Amino acid sequence: MKTTSLLNLKGGIGKSQTAINTSYNLTTLHNKKVLLIDNDIQGNTSKFFKRYNPIDTKGTAELLRNKAVYVKDLIKHTEYENLDIITANMHLESAMMEVTFDKESSQHDRFREKLEQVSDLYDYCFIDNAPSIGMQVINALCASDEVIIPIQLDNWSLDGLEILTKTVEQIKILNNDIKIAGCLITAYQKNEMTEAAEEWLRTQCNQYIFNQRIRFSKKVSTSTYYNQPLDLFSKRCAAAVDYRRFVKEYLERGEV
Repeated sequence: MKTTSLLNLKGGIGKSQTAINTSYNLTTLHNKKVLLIDNDIQGNTSKFFKRYNPIDTKGTAELLRNKAVYVKDLIKHTEYENLDIITANMHLESAMMEVTFDKESSQHDRFREKLEQVSDLYDYCFIDNAPSIGMQVINALCASDEVIIPIQLDNWSLDGLEILTKTVEQIKILNNDIKIAGCLITAYQKNEMTEAAEEWLRTQCNQYIFNQRIRFSKKVSTSTYYNQPLDLFSKRCAAAVDYRRFVKEYLERGEV
């Protein structure tokens, strides 16, 4: 099972959409088995798949808190074949505090140890992280083989890229195998500013930039309202087409 973290310290740049649509396309178009982990107290990915429960403790919070938990007990099936999820809610906040103050056992490898229990059941695991570097995100990075950084072409997003790359480098002390798979440009709209920003990114950034961009489409927010992956909601919209192409590029790079 390849484990990939979706990470950016800025919210609203397409982490959850990328996690959702990549996972869905891998299962439906490429016959892969995918485990999706919601690692954000807002639980947006859990809500999207209609598995959100504000009082349920059997989710990412328990994955973080309980060293003896059996992961299969936390996994929920979605309505889509071969796509399962571990959900999140506000209980994740208290779990992070508990782990932070637990000085008796290791804090960073809670996810890694537990995901090994199901490594033979799935082809891919995607972790949809909160826009922070809290204890739950540190655990996600320590359990991940690679990181995908969704990024929009504005100054603040580009400024944050250096912080993210340094963070991943620092995590190598705890997880020597982790790498940045690449940056994915999202909500792309062609204009003079974005063209200049993309040129800078592709020529000056030391990380791989996926060739495929995800174009801006109003269908993205509408699909979220109806809780449907883009390929199901509006197969011909620009973003749906782009996510299909991105998944193909992602798979091809993984085979190199």
